Amino acid sequence: MKNKAKLLFIEGTADRSNGILRQGFHKLLKQLLAGKMPRIIMGNGKTQVITKFKKNTLSPFSYLLIDLDADEKQKQQALVNYELKENEAVVFFMIQEMEAWFISQPQILDKYYKTPISAKLPNTNPKKIANPVAVLEKVTRDTQKGKYHKVKHGTALLELLDAHLLKNSFNEFNQLITRIVNE
Repeated sequence: MKNKAKLLFIEGTADRSNGILRQGFHKLLKQLLAGKMPRIIMGNGKTQVITKFKKNTLSPFSYLLIDLDADEKQKQQALVNYELKENEAVVFFMIQEMEAWFISQPQILDKYYKTPISAKLPNTNPKKIANPVAVLEKVTRDTQKGKYHKVKHGTALLELLDAHLLKNSFNEFNQLITRIVNE
């Protein structure tokens, strides 16, 4: 194949008014993919990023990373619902949402919010929390930085995540990294 450039389509806003999610994902992924970094293309929401991914003609090495917004047992159904079944090998989910990643590393929440947020988090596997955004909004509402904001705070928190720990905690993230490295 002529074009070996890799593209990673990610659900999230490209709007820069509250932070740059693309930058946050870049810093996170660079921990594991230095020298093999894909070009990151953000989509404004799940529908738009899926459309961009499906219409991609720039590279045969393309991957999609979106929130599952459901229990990981729902992955197959989501692939069918989003008409992505034929792309299953290159579609990866944040389970349930990106915010579960933050909850899985509570020390970064404590550091970022400069308060012991970790003490307020549910004592359960972050993948089992039905609505991680709501949990973060609740436990951060009285902090100096204010209630959790998906883009403004999410960008900074992505940059604080330890990608090695994330890879060990979330199989989908591990599979994404492995796929990118090996192609």
